[in-house]
Amino acid sequence: MIIEFKDVCSKEGLQGLSLKLSVNDVSQLYDPSENLSRAILNAIMGLDEVLSGGIYIDGVGLPQFLAAGLQASFFGYVFDEGIMLSNLSLYENLMLPIRWLHPDMDDDEINTKIKALMTLFGLNLDLSFRPVRYRAGDLKLLSFVRCLLIEPKVLLIDDPYYILNKRERSVLYRVLGLLREKYSMLIASIDDDFGRGFANEIIDLSEYQEYFIIS
Repeated sequence: MIIEFKDVCSKEGLQGLSLKLSVNDVSQLYDPSENLSRAILNAIMGLDEVLSGGIYIDGVGLPQFLAAGLQASFFGYVFDEGIMLSNLSLYENLMLPIRWLHPDMDDDEINTKIKALMTLFGLNLDLSFRPVRYRAGDLKLLSFVRCLLIEPKVLLIDDPYYILNKRERSVLYRVLGLLREKYSMLIASIDDDFGRGFANEIIDLSEYQEYFIIS
């Protein structure tokens, strides 16, 4: 998959960014500032308003890509903090995207997938509880479960190690190593050690900092 930014200015702070990304295995956006890489991922998902320029995914303009609903089936986005809605149970949080994309999928099939993925991540959580019951690290790993339930083609991961303790980082590193056989990944991370040990391509955004302005 080729993702190309052409002179993109956005509401979130991109200023004339031109960047071409080839996402076929595991690519890391190494960004010591964190801001630029996050803005890039948000723009790809249509979470940032493009004011000028264009973003193209395999040659298709982002507005057409979004209008067709393709971002939901192509991309699985894991935010740096995981993000679970506090007024819903963990189970309801997991069900939101998969019910939107696959409303007719059998509950037993979904529950089997959830159980397998939770085992993969070593999670033993009561899904009937709300997020406040559990640690931030547990919820971050559970957000990977939610993402993988929809079986996207590309995983977009913002700062994978953020809020995880040493054990949780070890679990995530192991699981991502297994998942790379099935999924391409675009990972935004300030941790260059992570990239050197895992990514097959590292895009250093240090030289692109002039293309992002915090408003």
